[in-house]
Amino acid sequence: MIRSAHRVSMALALACALALATPAPAHAVTLEGFAGDTRYSTAVAISVAAFPAGSGHVVLASGLNWPDALAGTGLAGALGGPALLTDPARLTPAVLAEIVRLGASEVFVIGGSSAVSEGVLAALRVGLPGSVLFTRLEGSTRYETAAAVATATVAANPGWDGTVFVATGRGFADAEAAGPVAAALGRPLFLIDDNAAATGVLAAIGSTGATHAVVLGGTGVVPAALEARIAAVVGSTERAAGVDRFATALEIAAYAEAHAGFTWAKPGIATSDDFADALTGGVLLGQRHTPLLPTPRAGLPDGITNAIYARRAAVTGFTILGGTGAVPGALRQEALHALVAPCFDNNRAMSHVRAITAFGARGAGGVAEHNAIDYVAAQLAGWGYTVSTPTVMLPNGRTTRNVIAERVGTRPEVLLLGGHIDTKSPSPGGNDNASGVATVLELARLLAGTTSTPTVRFMAFGAEEIAGATADDHHFGSRQYVAALSTLERARIHGMVSVDMVGYGSVFNVRSLGTGPQTAVASLRQRAWYVGQSLPYLRDPGRYGWSDHEGFERAGIPAAWLEWREDPVYHTTRDTAAHVQPSRVRATGRLLRGWVLGMDIAGLDALR
Repeated sequence: MIRSAHRVSMALALACALALATPAPAHAVTLEGFAGDTRYSTAVAISVAAFPAGSGHVVLASGLNWPDALAGTGLAGALGGPALLTDPARLTPAVLAEIVRLGASEVFVIGGSSAVSEGVLAALRVGLPGSVLFTRLEGSTRYETAAAVATATVAANPGWDGTVFVATGRGFADAEAAGPVAAALGRPLFLIDDNAAATGVLAAIGSTGATHAVVLGGTGVVPAALEARIAAVVGSTERAAGVDRFATALEIAAYAEAHAGFTWAKPGIATSDDFADALTGGVLLGQRHTPLLPTPRAGLPDGITNAIYARRAAVTGFTILGGTGAVPGALRQEALHALVAPCFDNNRAMSHVRAITAFGARGAGGVAEHNAIDYVAAQLAGWGYTVSTPTVMLPNGRTTRNVIAERVGTRPEVLLLGGHIDTKSPSPGGNDNASGVATVLELARLLAGTTSTPTVRFMAFGAEEIAGATADDHHFGSRQYVAALSTLERARIHGMVSVDMVGYGSVFNVRSLGTGPQTAVASLRQRAWYVGQSLPYLRDPGRYGWSDHEGFERAGIPAAWLEWREDPVYHTTRDTAAHVQPSRVRATGRLLRGWVLGMDIAGLDALR
């Protein structure tokens, strides 16, 4: 970027359509959703899907807290019935209606009267035939309740293989991820902690006659010493664990593939921000022998994105547990995008930041700038791109080069993503602008093997900074590139994004001169709104544009500039790779990945 700017506000109307486009995977994929107005009616919808012909048994737990309900999925699987939830104080009418539809002869109520009140049981007795049996499974703590449910699971499953699941009782994530496996195998699940409750839990495990335990989660939740105590009771243990709850869920999925015949045909997606939908959906996923992929409402975790991409040939659809409040439309689209492209890998992007800044200050036409240009070209060629590096003339008699590579889409219309490679001496330009070029490079890598609607052109521009006698002697690479375009080629570019200074700051802006078409600005803001990313508009003040969008915008091509603000070390020696904030690069990369993959013909037409 050539200089700092003060803020100028501008009102901008945003499109509010929820359904953005998604590139088609290699085969037909469906989103099969199960949802109601509440967690209780969502559980009923899942029950109807799992047991259309009814079931003799029902597991019923509180819908307001998770500890008592966690072990219920394995019991429901052993019994061949659904897991339902109810308000603790009053019977949810839809739940009563579903139990009647199922024709259940026995209801297992999990937890004491504070979890499911006697009033709820009384209402059940009034609403159900007198022949229905009610069995309450409870203990004085969550650990004792889970042990009681696990013991009942063993009793309900004469084919039990002697293996138990053991998870922490301090959080629901790990136990819930194992729910589909527990349901499919009718396997008991115990909750444990490194506290006074552990002795009683170990005794309960021993009383089942278990011969093996699968410990869920890392040593931070189930310490190694506690695992050793479990092993002393059952004989052998193994651990399914990852660096976080999402990685642990993937390890559990891998275990299910190896030991329970699971496939990734229709993996389940449910919010990890709450327990209800994933818990009751575990029985349906167990029936389908497909894993649970928990995810925050804010976005699909990178590890899960990459796992879906790695198994994309096997995925025929997704089982969506919960409504759009739990699994928003943007999250559903991200799941479909994961079948087309891997995630934006921030570690790779940051490695490019470090490599580019290692060349030092990259003055226009200098050796360091040319070395950095060679680096960018080599990276693109390594991913299979045909790369061109046309010469750019500078007023001092030197030359620089642009770097150009293209990924052909199903349509000829182009989205152009570019950043400038040079710096203002003496700065090594970590934020300005290794961050932008690194983002473009990582997008080029992850999109190299994709098929999406737009053709995507990746560029590194030479000589963006002032390199002449006047304040207008800048943007040589982008200006000369635009000037050389034919009328037809200009018309093909439906949107240009200058990715410049995206590595540091507290406010993420989309910018433009405000003189040319503003459709690219609007399109990026629509995408940001859809995924919950704040992206206010900031107009470039003055006569000259402050990044490489300027030449495109003046030529009538829809263009925008993405920038994080403010950077206190801009154009100084302190703008190093260490100065760059990885979270800012990641947010930029994720936004642009979704913008490209979510662009359809109508979106391209709207740009022009």
